[in-house]
Amino acid sequence: MVLRTLACCVVVTSTWSFAEEPFDAGLPEEATTGAGGLTEALPQPDAGVPPGVAAPVDAGVEAPKFTLSAKLGEGVTFRSGDYSLNLRGRVQVQAMALVPTEGSTATRANTLTVRRARLNLKGELPYHLSWALQLGFAGNDLEADAPNPLRDFYVTWNRWRDLSVRGGQMKVPFDVQRVVSSANLQMVDRSAATLELNLDRDVGLVLFSDDLFGWGQRLRYAIGVWQGDGRNRIGTNIGLLYSARLRFSPFGALDDKLEGDLERSSKFRLAIGGGVARNIASNRPRSTSGTPFKLPGGFDLTHATGDVHLKWYGLSLLGELYWRQADTDSRTGTVSGATLTEYSRSGWGWFVQAGGFVTPWLEFTGRYGDLQPLGMTDPTFTRTREVGGGANFFLFKHDLKLQADYFWLDDGTGHNGRHQVRVIAQLFF
Repeated sequence: MVLRTLACCVVVTSTWSFAEEPFDAGLPEEATTGAGGLTEALPQPDAGVPPGVAAPVDAGVEAPKFTLSAKLGEGVTFRSGDYSLNLRGRVQVQAMALVPTEGSTATRANTLTVRRARLNLKGELPYHLSWALQLGFAGNDLEADAPNPLRDFYVTWNRWRDLSVRGGQMKVPFDVQRVVSSANLQMVDRSAATLELNLDRDVGLVLFSDDLFGWGQRLRYAIGVWQGDGRNRIGTNIGLLYSARLRFSPFGALDDKLEGDLERSSKFRLAIGGGVARNIASNRPRSTSGTPFKLPGGFDLTHATGDVHLKWYGLSLLGELYWRQADTDSRTGTVSGATLTEYSRSGWGWFVQAGGFVTPWLEFTGRYGDLQPLGMTDPTFTRTREVGGGANFFLFKHDLKLQADYFWLDDGTGHNGRHQVRVIAQLFF
């Protein structure tokens, strides 16, 4: 009896003492707090264990570290081990006035619109994989005949310096200005030549390197095969789009994903590049964009571009030449019993754009460009000459800024003129 009573006392005492000890999985104290002072949840005892009895814990296994950070211009970033997720949003509000001169065929316009409304997500995965997703919700982000919000969704495998692989829907790496994000433009919008003659987003596979041979990012290339029908399309033709681009920076790396020299670096940077592409049986007027043709077969289109880009002490210069030629100017057929003629929109164009910072937050810019049709192409494709300038006010770099520009547009001879004034505000959080 005495032995039984003594045993009971030992059990009760041991249980009470164990329940009073703080739970400790053997983690270092600093591992319980993530970035930004956010405290992570420590492992909890198994809910199936009776109260007062601690669950067994393997003190040799560390809980995965988790961080959460948020910063204007960088968005919200979650990170745990080899995994990460970054979430950002962007909005642009634009006011525009277009005033034609006497005798001009242009239509007067006064607009105030949400020019762009985007949601960007990107992340990192194990095995040298990463991904990116971009959705657009403003009216100008959607194609009129196929209003799908998906703009980009691609996966990148970056195992080797000289050869990376990217597949999905994305911008075709063909020229400079179209590939630059609309968030990082030096003026309110891209040049008339770029808007007409670029290769827009498409679905495909691209092989590339941003630092070929390890020469300090002096040599870049990108070779791709694409569906050729543009974004959010089900391929209905037999052809594909083939593209190749090469860029050389003799003085070292130049960030061509940002227009202007916001960093005002004393290092002189210069890049010279070019691209070629061939789109077989394209069924869209601008190769990868525009309302699809109704007649079957499409046009075979050859594209070429060349560019020069430099930055130094806050000064910048970007010049680019485009050329697009179809194998035939037009096709005629019958649709629903009616005769229809469709045109290929062959043309060429160029622009030169410059800028300079007078303070860390104020930049003045200017652009001259010319866009011209080639051959007996689409009658609605007429020559457009543009000359203008603008000012940029950077409150928080490109992530919070106000831009304004003025352009004179005509047909290259002074006729069909119109004044264009634009103001745009951007928040990229």
